[in-house]
Amino acid sequence: MRIGQLQSFTPEELGYLLHVAFVVEPTSSSLDAVPKSLLYFKHDSLVAKVAKQEPNLTDEGKKIHQSVITKLNKTWIQEIEEHINYENTASSASFQTEFQF
Repeated sequence: MRIGQLQSFTPEELGYLLHVAFVVEPTSSSLDAVPKSLLYFKHDSLVAKVAKQEPNLTDEGKKIHQSVITKLNKTWIQEIEEHINYENTASSASFQTEFQF
């Protein structure tokens, strides 16, 4: 997992991912169940662990699951493009061209 992926998760998604990685399908390593530890997982291994959980989830869980899978499958180029687009819209929205009363 990349740092950009880790930073993109909401608290609910991060909780789900930590639960799957450290409780449902724990590894034999001595990693602590903290978000930073997710960076040590190989991408394919983490996606496989998460993918196995879908049949066991509620409707609300499936929404979070789908969001996690989507974010895990983004390339680093897509992450950079989203960041650039966000910065461009944020900077253009912060400058007002005319005063309005």
